[in-house]
Parts: sequence; structure tokens; C-alpha cells
Amino acid sequence: MLGEERKLREGAPTLSGRVSARLANPDIRDEFGLEAMDMNMGPQHPAMHGLLRLILELDGETVVRCDPVMGYLHRCQEKIAENRMYPQIVPLTDRLDYLAGMMNEHGYCLAVEDLLDVEIPPRAEYLRVLVSELMRLASHIPSVGFLMLELGAFTPILYAFREREQIQSYFEAICGARMMFHYIRIGGVKADVPEGLLEEIYEYVDGLGARFQADLVELVVGNEIYISRTKGVGMMTPEQAVEIGVTGPPLRGTGVGFDSRRDYPYSVYPELDFDVITDDAGDVAASFRVRIKEVFESIKIIKQVIEKMPEGAVLGDTGRRLRPKEGDGFGRVESPRGEFAVHVVSDGSDSPYRVHYRDPSFANMMLLQEVIPGHYLPDIMPIMGMIDPVSGGWDK
Repeated sequence: MLGEERKLREGAPTLSGRVSARLANPDIRDEFGLEAMDMNMGPQHPAMHGLLRLILELDGETVVRCDPVMGYLHRCQEKIAENRMYPQIVPLTDRLDYLAGMMNEHGYCLAVEDLLDVEIPPRAEYLRVLVSELMRLASHIPSVGFLMLELGAFTPILYAFREREQIQSYFEAICGARMMFHYIRIGGVKADVPEGLLEEIYEYVDGLGARFQADLVELVVGNEIYISRTKGVGMMTPEQAVEIGVTGPPLRGTGVGFDSRRDYPYSVYPELDFDVITDDAGDVAASFRVRIKEVFESIKIIKQVIEKMPEGAVLGDTGRRLRPKEGDGFGRVESPRGEFAVHVVSDGSDSPYRVHYRDPSFANMMLLQEVIPGHYLPDIMPIMGMIDPVSGGWDK
């Protein structure tokens, strides 16, 4: 298989355009009989974040070229959505990036509400932001643990899952589900939160910052192995990141302060005080410094949301069967992995004519071809951790 693929590429320049120094020097290459070796990494690989195949061209342990191959989990999500009525699509969005289900639902509902031109009850807007920021915590904290697990440290993931489990129990109390929520609906949210839960969440996030700092940040950030495996690895310039279309922590780790919550404000984010975290090192360590600081920003946002939570209805009267007029609607949200956007086109029927998802996992995977060449084979795992991809997102 690899030989056939190589023949197809003969005569064409390498995608990365980079060749290792040993192979580029004909004297060294011919004298020692060196040649590059092709290797499959995945799709059945314990560290491939689901279903991903990387075709690697290696010079010793140095990666000369990296071609990511996706599609092993493709489920025709967009085509299925075109054959469902508008409200029936919401639960399908939970299956995209399953570590950002609330953001997926929010982005889709914003797009349909843009089509319908409806107003959302204020309490529903606050509840949407509350569950979205809890979702960000439930994704960012484990991502630090996952990175350390891939670098050989087991303890941090245990602390990370302790927090994630608690947050999932809040989701279960709010909507009855721990993963596939179907909570954010077109026109608002499914139901109000149980009595006393807001006070419980406030108390939880009030102590989360200190626990996160002591159990994860101080354990990880100063660790010599962590520093040597992430500092200077996966370097990317701001120009490269913008050209590739990278968003989220990998982009903000290059110093570009793009965040949909501030640059394309939606819901009640304009009424909240929070900072867009950036770091200008542009490597794996920088992207994780961004994630760590964003955990504290999410805690700040959740406290403000609970303090400002208005009373009132949580679901507007949009009707059960929706038939938006012909046209298109667009919604975008800032998910834990970057910008998640949805474009919905209506032909006037009760099913959308076209649904398109812009998932950050898919877009950010494009940096692998540019960033990995020149690194050692073991550096691939930290670079994957920088993207923190979810296969349900890139294979939509």
C-alpha cells in the first residue's frame, strides 16, 4: 500500500518541502546507504486520539514528511441533517466533538435562530453560557491530564477526571445526560436548573481554582520531563497559524488573540468580564499555558453568570414544527478546541436544504503537515496534544 502511494507521488514535491540534512547531503546518503522509510502510525494505535492514520516518512527517528489520513469515523452528519427536521438535528450535534457537546448544540441553534430571527429569553442565554463554560472546564482540565499520560505520567489524569466527573454530575442534574445532552434547544434551553444547583456549582468552582493549581498546574508545569518534551516542540509562527486556519489554544499560543466570544460576540458574553489569553512562544508548552489560564477565566465567567442570572422563562415559543423562510443562517461559538461554526440553508421546508459544520479539530489538523516534519518521532504525541483533536469532530 505504501509503495503504491509513493509511486503516485513520484515526481511531485513533498508536501512539507523539507528534507533532513542527512538525506539532502548526497555524500553522506550514498556513503552510508541511507534512505527514507515509510511508516504507518495508526489508525489502530493507542495514542491516536481515536481513528487517525499518519503516513510518516522517516530518516532514522526524524520525520521528513507527515500525511494525515482521516475519514475512518465519517458518519455523513451533514447529509443526515439535511433529512431531519430542524429540532431533530440538535441531538446529532452532540456526536460531533463529544467533548464539546454543549458548544455544538449552541452553534447549531444560533444558526437556526439566525434564520428564524427569534429572541431568546434572557435566563436561557445565561444558562447556555453557564453550561458552555462548564463544558470548557470538562475539556481543558482533562486535556492537561491526557498530555501527561502520553508523556508517561499517570497521576495528573486521575486528578483531571475527578473534576470532570463532578462537572458531568452537574450536567446529569441539569438535563439527565452525562455526554449526549440535547439541552440547548432552538429558542432557549430544555429546562431550568434544579433548585439549589446554582449555589452548588458556585461553591464548586469557587474551590476549583485552588485544587487545579495545586493538583495539576504545580505538578505539571515545573516538571523537567514536561518542559523538555513541550518547550520548543511544534513551533509555529502567527503567520503560519493564520494561513492554515488554526483557531483555539494553538492559535492563541502563537500570540494571536482571536476568540469568537470577544471578536464575534454572541449570547451574553458582551456583558461578562473575561480576558482572552495569549502566549507568544508558539510551541506545545505555550498552547497548554493558554489552556491552563483559560480554566481560570472560565471559573470567572461561571461566577459572573450565576451572580447575574435573571429570573424568567427558559424557552421561547418557536413552535414544534419549524419552517424558516428561504435564506441562510450562521452561528459560531468558541469551543474548547477553537471556532465551531454552522451554516444552515433553508428552502422554506421543515428540513434544511444544507447544513455545514466548521469543526476546529478538522481545521487544526492541517498544521500537522507543516509542523511535524523536522521533529523526532516521539514529538508527534505532544504536538497532537497541542491540537487536542476529537475524532468525532474531524470526521463529521
